[in-house]
Amino acid sequence: MVFVYKNSNRQPRYLQIFAEMKTVISTNRALDGVIVSVQSLASIFESSRTPVYQALQMLEKIGLAIRVDKKAQYILRQSDQANPKMPDVVKRVSDSDLKTYFHNTLDVEKQRIDDLHHDMEQHIANMLPFGEFWINEQKAADNYNVSRTIIRQSLSKFAEHGLIGKDYRAHWTVGPLTSKMLNDLFSIRSKLEPLALTDAAQRLDNQRINVWLERCYKAKEDTSSLNQEKIKLIENDLHVELLNCSQNMALKRIIGQTQLALVVNDIFAKPMDGRPFIATLSEHIMIYELLIRDSVDAAAMALENHIQLSAKRTNQRLKALSIFPTPPIPSWLTRQ
Repeated sequence: MVFVYKNSNRQPRYLQIFAEMKTVISTNRALDGVIVSVQSLASIFESSRTPVYQALQMLEKIGLAIRVDKKAQYILRQSDQANPKMPDVVKRVSDSDLKTYFHNTLDVEKQRIDDLHHDMEQHIANMLPFGEFWINEQKAADNYNVSRTIIRQSLSKFAEHGLIGKDYRAHWTVGPLTSKMLNDLFSIRSKLEPLALTDAAQRLDNQRINVWLERCYKAKEDTSSLNQEKIKLIENDLHVELLNCSQNMALKRIIGQTQLALVVNDIFAKPMDGRPFIATLSEHIMIYELLIRDSVDAAAMALENHIQLSAKRTNQRLKALSIFPTPPIPSWLTRQ
């Protein structure tokens, strides 16, 4: 979908790519003589092939690229000549190596959309336990200075993950988050997430698991530093990153729609400075250690037990949230 911003001063994508490549090629001698394909660069720049091809044509005009015959390939040259010579030796590098050079390539507008999405998600999550609200698309568009199309894009994603819903008049609604809703979600998660873990275990290596495990060990050793961001990262390691290694797309999609419960933990972590989450670290550690020992079935059972215990803790946290003051309500939310 093409996003149309109210701000019409957006720089075309091919110019962004051209500026990025010009700077990187001019300042990195290692790229002199490297052959690249339009397809590889399109993947690195998260773009279609057309703007990449336009950028390479511009680089060719100023002597920083040479087209290879009629193929969609170019040789990069660190030259200020209008007609640079073909190098005697052509170097080939992997896409992963190219990414080490072209790493500041995120579209400014794409970054703005991502920031908007995360900001809206945080505001909605904060209001979930505090009643029922309507979302006004136009006020949200005015608040973020974007079109309603972009707002609808984010709202649709939130709905897919169960963060918001629609009433009988097709109005976007937020909340209320109830104990019954949480119990239902945890019941589904306790059965589906172990299935995803079992499938994901075939594609997990111990090096990656050790990164997650070490994060838990450090948090357990220094509980005073366990803040909202660290808790969110640790929860994401187990319930998102690990499970995403599964190749069962349908299963992952359903799991994504049941992880609303993680929002409550995220809300609760901020005022309580992470203290109530210390008990969960031992459960995470047990799951990872079982996976490292290749005890996949035992790890799946440990994950199921962890989710069941989390259900009890999360319900207690939801009740405790009732004593906290209601956060400031965004201008685009109206209490029902």
